[in-house]
Amino acid sequence: MKRTFYITTLLAAVFTSCEHKDLCYMHPHTTEIHVIFDWSYAPEAETNQEVEGMCVWFYPVDEAGEQTGEPLRFDLAGMKGGTVNLPAGRYNVLYYNNDYETVQFRNSGDFWNKECFTREGSLFEPIAGYAGTRADNSPRAEGTEDELVVITPEMMWGDNAMNLEIGENGLSYWFVRDGETEQTTIENSDMRFTLMPHEQVCRYTLEIRNVEHLENVTQMCASLSGMSGSVFCAAEALKDEEVTLPFEATPDGPSTITAELYTFGHHPDNDEPHKLVLYTWMTDGTKWYYTFDVTRQVDEAPDRRHVHLVIDGLSLPEPIGEDSGFRPDVDGWTEENHDIIL
Repeated sequence: MKRTFYITTLLAAVFTSCEHKDLCYMHPHTTEIHVIFDWSYAPEAETNQEVEGMCVWFYPVDEAGEQTGEPLRFDLAGMKGGTVNLPAGRYNVLYYNNDYETVQFRNSGDFWNKECFTREGSLFEPIAGYAGTRADNSPRAEGTEDELVVITPEMMWGDNAMNLEIGENGLSYWFVRDGETEQTTIENSDMRFTLMPHEQVCRYTLEIRNVEHLENVTQMCASLSGMSGSVFCAAEALKDEEVTLPFEATPDGPSTITAELYTFGHHPDNDEPHKLVLYTWMTDGTKWYYTFDVTRQVDEAPDRRHVHLVIDGLSLPEPIGEDSGFRPDVDGWTEENHDIIL
């Protein structure tokens, strides 16, 4: 009934008020909506002012929730929000920060099929000298050779809102609070549209403790296999394709290696092992890579969005002396596999 009343009123206005303005009917009347971002689910992002801007996509739908047209996109500077002008009606809504560099989107015109992903990359891309090179001959963990190598995403914040209904007397919409499963309905008459972004990617950290001869490393990087390469934005559902993610690893003191990376996460239906590979370049010109099976730490993490991987104990090689008779092949790698005892 609200929609019928609106259309009738609009047609009456066209024929009475715009009698001498031939093009008036081409400009549908809009309502000013006050978009407000509430960062209660991501307080650190607000405290650290980590977001430069947000974008909001409005997908028009009918009463059954079926999409009826192309989405409308609005970009809002800062983290507070702003005003947008929309025709009355129903919408499904996607929103996220718009200050990213590495992530890409496909199927943006389709609410349920819009997908966030990252481009193909190189295992050694985190190292400046290898940036932009494919390094196709890079050694891989056994069983992961066929996985696509893609770069890691940046931190993303956002969510969705369903069945936003804009009428003459206000608006209403549905959303699911972060960490909950029950749907919440919001109604108000002042055209305030409050959205609550949360983290949309996962943060993985790595700590390799009690590393021997770390001082002999000139550079290093790492990779993690068996991860999801993309996520469908509306449902936050991971694609089941498995990819390998390269990332930077750095010394943190004389005997510790640490790393941090963002991922879309691990698809729960994928049962392939997660292999972590550490690549090291040594002062004597040798190159070594170490493979660790971290499947249990990934799959059994208490918090899927914040996963901390721990490896305790790693002995790196000492430099080879001039009189040893051994001359490493500059293109060759030496492999070591390690079992992790939890």
